[in-house]
Amino acid sequence: MQPTDKFRGDLDSCLRRCGDAPEQRKIEALRAHFLSYFRALPQETLAALFATFVEKRRADPERAMTWLSGVGSLLLMDYDGTPFDRGEWEEIREAVNLDSGEMDLDLLSYVMTEIVEHGAI
Repeated sequence: MQPTDKFRGDLDSCLRRCGDAPEQRKIEALRAHFLSYFRALPQETLAALFATFVEKRRADPERAMTWLSGVGSLLLMDYDGTPFDRGEWEEIREAVNLDSGEMDLDLLSYVMTEIVEHGAI
């Protein structure tokens, strides 16, 4: 199993465990999972990405989960081809730039290369 597939499966499992819980409980469970999964990354970057996810989830929960899964694939350096629009690529760029000095150089290079290839710079 690829790391991206495991991450996606773990997100789905996290939501299943929440069952019919209130939305805020689901968000907190997803936040805890996301932050623990990427604990080696700068906290400011993770917080910005997750805040963007929460905004997206209010508008379209299913699309937001796809977005978060795609972001996870980038952070795992295994981009899965999630179809981000230009604005979403720019959101990702802004979040990554928040604490880029603290990010692993290989990861930063990987994410920025994807951002450039998708026209967000």
